[in-house]
Amino acid sequence: MSEKTLRIGVFGGAFTWNKDSEQQAAIIGETIIECEAIVVTGATAGLPGIAGKTAIKKGGFVLGISPAHDPREHVERYERPLDGASVIMWTGSGYTGRNYLNIRNCDGAIFIGGETGTLEEFCIANYEGKVIGVLEGSGGVSDKIRDIMKVCPTDHGAVIAYDTNPKDLVVKVIEKLRSTR
Repeated sequence: MSEKTLRIGVFGGAFTWNKDSEQQAAIIGETIIECEAIVVTGATAGLPGIAGKTAIKKGGFVLGISPAHDPREHVERYERPLDGASVIMWTGSGYTGRNYLNIRNCDGAIFIGGETGTLEEFCIANYEGKVIGVLEGSGGVSDKIRDIMKVCPTDHGAVIAYDTNPKDLVVKVIEKLRSTR
């Protein structure tokens, strides 16, 4: 890895998700690695966990950012796995503090499915002016983001790409990031 290696966050359903989106999450993790980028997740389960595990299996590096102080709290209190990241950063910041750090440690962010935590991460990414990819058709909050942006328009410099194809979405985000570097 070099200082120019892109860090792409994968955020989405970690508590509930559309089973059909599991394959899409795997494709996202694999495509990020194929594009020689790093995967960043919340060191969690569900769709981001699938993306992380797939990236690791493909030889990639995954940075997990935990809401917990340590591995014990991560597993016992938050009931999150330890096997979806190459390295886990222990924040002790709870979910909200962790979400902020997740976004600040990414160049771009991909959203797939998701609950209210995913919506919070999207809002932070938008306010931070990130390059954002939203996988439409993946369920959860990701299927509502386009409508949310219509009724809550804001301009902090974020670039939002929408797609129904996970591979195409990752490529769009990475191409946009590389063109602006």
